[in-house]
Amino acid sequence: MNKFIRNIVGFSLKNKLFVFIATLTLVISGIVAFVHTPIEAFPDVTNTQIIIVTKWNGRSAQEVERFVTLPVEVAMNAVQKKTSVRSVTMFGLSVVKIIFDDDVEDFFARQQVNNMLQSVSLPEGADPEIQPPYGPTGEIFRYYLKSDHRNSRDLLTYQNWIIDRQLRSVPGVADIVAFGGQDKIYEITADPVRLAKYDITPLELYQAVTKSNINVGGDVIEKNGQAYVVRGIGLLNSIADIENIILDNINGTPLLVKNVATVRESSLPRVGQVGLDKQDDLVEGIVVMRKGENPTEVLARLKDKIRELNETILPNDIKMATFYDRDNLMEFCTHTVMHNLVEGILFVTVIVFVFMADWRTTVTVSIIIPLALLFAFLCLRLKGMTANLISMGAIDFGIIIDGAVVMVEGIFVMLDHKAKHYGMERFNKLAKMGWIKQTGGELAKAIFFSKLIIIISLIPIFSFQKVEGKMFSPLAWTLGFALLGALLFTLTLVPVLSSILLNKNVRERHNPVVIFFDRIVMKGFKWTYGHKRLSLVLAFSFMLVTFFSARWMGTEFLPQLNEGSLWVTTELPMSMSLTESVRMAHAIRQDLGGFPEVKRVLSQVGRSNDGTDPNGFYFVQYQVDLADKKEWKRKITQDELIGQMEKRLKKYPGIILNFSQPISDNVSEAVAGFKAANGVKIYGDDLEKLEALSQQVIAQLKNVQGIRDLGVIRNIGQPEMSINLSDTKMALYGVNTADAQAVIEMAIGGKTATQLYEGEKKFDIRIRYDANYRTTEEDLQNLMVPTQSGNKVPLKEIATINTITGPAFIYRDGNKRFIGIKFSVRDRDLGSTIADAQNKVNAAVKLPKGYSVGWTGEFENQVRATNRLAQVVPVSIIAIFVVLFIMLGSVKDAGLILLNVPFALIGGILAIHVTGINFGISAGVGFIALFGICIQNGVILISVFHKNLLAGWRMEPPVSVPVATGTRRAATAAAEPPDEPPGTRDTSHGFLTGA
Repeated sequence: MNKFIRNIVGFSLKNKLFVFIATLTLVISGIVAFVHTPIEAFPDVTNTQIIIVTKWNGRSAQEVERFVTLPVEVAMNAVQKKTSVRSVTMFGLSVVKIIFDDDVEDFFARQQVNNMLQSVSLPEGADPEIQPPYGPTGEIFRYYLKSDHRNSRDLLTYQNWIIDRQLRSVPGVADIVAFGGQDKIYEITADPVRLAKYDITPLELYQAVTKSNINVGGDVIEKNGQAYVVRGIGLLNSIADIENIILDNINGTPLLVKNVATVRESSLPRVGQVGLDKQDDLVEGIVVMRKGENPTEVLARLKDKIRELNETILPNDIKMATFYDRDNLMEFCTHTVMHNLVEGILFVTVIVFVFMADWRTTVTVSIIIPLALLFAFLCLRLKGMTANLISMGAIDFGIIIDGAVVMVEGIFVMLDHKAKHYGMERFNKLAKMGWIKQTGGELAKAIFFSKLIIIISLIPIFSFQKVEGKMFSPLAWTLGFALLGALLFTLTLVPVLSSILLNKNVRERHNPVVIFFDRIVMKGFKWTYGHKRLSLVLAFSFMLVTFFSARWMGTEFLPQLNEGSLWVTTELPMSMSLTESVRMAHAIRQDLGGFPEVKRVLSQVGRSNDGTDPNGFYFVQYQVDLADKKEWKRKITQDELIGQMEKRLKKYPGIILNFSQPISDNVSEAVAGFKAANGVKIYGDDLEKLEALSQQVIAQLKNVQGIRDLGVIRNIGQPEMSINLSDTKMALYGVNTADAQAVIEMAIGGKTATQLYEGEKKFDIRIRYDANYRTTEEDLQNLMVPTQSGNKVPLKEIATINTITGPAFIYRDGNKRFIGIKFSVRDRDLGSTIADAQNKVNAAVKLPKGYSVGWTGEFENQVRATNRLAQVVPVSIIAIFVVLFIMLGSVKDAGLILLNVPFALIGGILAIHVTGINFGISAGVGFIALFGICIQNGVILISVFHKNLLAGWRMEPPVSVPVATGTRRAATAAAEPPDEPPGTRDTSHGFLTGA
């Protein structure tokens, strides 16, 4: 290995042109990779997941669970490499989510789910749809439609049939989610009085409409030598065509639809409504990006398409207006990253120049930073990875240039010694390639093993799983690639540049800054060396006290990223109607928009039109667009602003508030299974028992300091009017269950009979009773149901109608029902808050047999990551010990170097105490990187100690000289003559880090 490392240095010096060409090639490739590598604010932290959405209109949550959700879940249990199956069931909607193991490809997962879904038998009208591949961070753009003259029905029609199709054609777009607006249909509003007059049932009306909308093909006939295609045209094309459908013939007079019903343009029952500032009824579009795409490139193509739609496709009075653009956040992130990188490079360059006091060595060392970063971007691009704030912010320039500092300073000091030995005039004429080759080859070993040890210290980060793995593995890869690039350029480019730039006039200069630090360090060293036992006692005591103090450190999973927007949710009483929720949403929008730091507020009542965001009318979400922090006139923090908002909204009784941020909210929901940063899941079968247990848990959590936004993700609370058919009475009157149910469905909720085409657009034709005849319980009782004998009987004769409170939502996870208690943690660290909460809940809440409690969210991620660190860090330390033993050939020396690790942690722990921050996984990652740095310094010092001892020095000089010259200068001693008298060296240049 030593010979191989030396040969790399020798080859580079012998083939300088090749090194420059290779470096230039890597620079160009790195720049191209940098331009095309997106810098994201937040990495996609979820595993591959497949979402199955099934609509079964008009059915209660219990029916949908029994006939749709459960069969789908049972089939999905056989899917390979899955980790969990979750579902949400509500009125008319089932959403099943299958989450897979780490590194499972979307194609494999989608193929598995499709195969298993084929075996599921679902009721008529329940058609499952598998959603496109996207993650919780995929929402990259939100827009709304503006028009001075058109209502939301017209706007949603343009959204569904023109805008949706155009935007889906943009490469990289996974889905377009429409929210709000009225979904256009043609409604046949039946009059039950006139139906009864002509002895027509709703079922007969439905069958007549269904049979009156069809085209047929009559093959081909020949005429005059030409072939004519025969078509039978019977499609409905207008309201007039629908009105003239024949129902019956009474004494030669046709009975038409218009004789018993009114046909008009109408809308499906609303499932959600969007408001913005003072407007209450808008159509919103949410653009979702495919997993793994470059958001910068997708957004550029998307904006081109929106510009085309606004200018050439949409009518002049309809415009697409932007509400949320991920580009704004990405520009902020890119600016932050670039600012920090440039600032860091300049700062490190200045420090290097101050301590090295030579522009040639400064340039040679500093150039490694941008080269290593470009190499890292190239490797990220080749691996198909993106960069983000976390991964880019973790790059430590000091680690990157360590090897270059050692190499350059070693060569510089060696050449300075040669210049003094031969005289400057003769030195400038001598060939220096052999000296640089020998010195660089000897230093390369320490540099190589030091970088290898730092990379090995990253093993715990690579071992992270799930959320923390997705979040921090880009960090480890980015830092690892940068270290690899730095090592490559240090062993090749640095010796070459040194041979060119340091060819003449090499001399160390008097450096007062270094002398100042040298004196401080040497005073401390002399005292400790003169009081060895006392120094060891004090050092170990201080270390133990510091470690003991760590028990009072707060813990968290991750510090929050400022996204520039707030995501506020309000939960109203579950029985709240759409009209009342919209009124409340309008008032709350005005309250939130009244803060000077707020630009705009958009509200979403209920759920999206496609069912991918299952919520009831009681659930209202607000995206609060904040002004840039520089524009805030009041000197307040974002947490203080949230506190003021929370206080203002307390005037609304009975609502449950939650404050988050758009991306964070989506990620939290994907991780926890419901909209909460943290939560408690109580598993069991009986919804009533789950509701009671949730109140017991709430009673304990509300007294825990630090818990905010406490609330229950309720299951029960949906008022139902239940029509229970009697089999005995139906048999007595000769009524089929299917006929009775068809009447109930068509008369009350409406049923789609067929469709009407308008060019490429198509709209449902639905049959429904006039609103005046389906409002009260008495109206329902008087519905006429056909019998097998051709007669009709009122519904009240064969059924009983009761009003009950049933489940609005049914949540399931792991084939079990659960109820969720959500909460956030503010003004206290996460770890101690959850520990306190768990103690109180475990002591006070007694669970029946078959019921269990689970804690989920950020805390679950933190515990899993902490446990993983506890398992893998010792393995990493053992691996480092093995490398040290291979390098040094001594167990004692390897152990002595590892002993440096706990002492290095002292500074980090004290820094956490002083700054008042919490210990999170990001801090843990920093400590892991610290392992590699302190071991590298120990390797260099120990190597020099042995070199000096082998040269015949007494014990004190071999130790004191490396300490005086600093860690980086210590490595250069290996390249200097061993017979130099101790104490004669100029130490003014060598102190770069001093530890």
